[in-house]
Amino acid sequence: MQSAPYVPTTQPPQHSESEEPRQLAQPFQPQSRSQMNAVTEPRPRPSVGAIYRVSQTLYLLAGIAEALIITRVALKLLAANPAAGFVRFVYGVSAPLVAPFQGIFPTPVSNANVLELSSLVAMAVYGLIAWGIGSITFILGRRPLPTTAG
Repeated sequence: MQSAPYVPTTQPPQHSESEEPRQLAQPFQPQSRSQMNAVTEPRPRPSVGAIYRVSQTLYLLAGIAEALIITRVALKLLAANPAAGFVRFVYGVSAPLVAPFQGIFPTPVSNANVLELSSLVAMAVYGLIAWGIGSITFILGRRPLPTTAG
């Protein structure tokens, strides 16, 4: 038994050349100058509030200080050569940041490896100070909510 070949019952619509859509035949022309400017000119960026900028600057400075101190801790712990330029730079820049906390805890030493616990305390204190100042800045800089009569 041989079956007949499959023939679809519906065929896609056939367009003659005279029925071609007019939108494709005409070139694109903007309707007005303002419409063309809206397409080609970038949109203005929303303004960033001063409170946001202050808090981000504060967190950036705190992050740089934290990075310097953690680098100092790692270099001391790994007994880095203090005569090397980078090590001397990190120790010199981070020394004033760690100085107020020197002597809080004893500094454990094993061979040439040093664990500066005072540096870890400095990191915690600077992080808390940055968080506190950022929170206070945000709270004081908020705009009051409008009151409604009711």
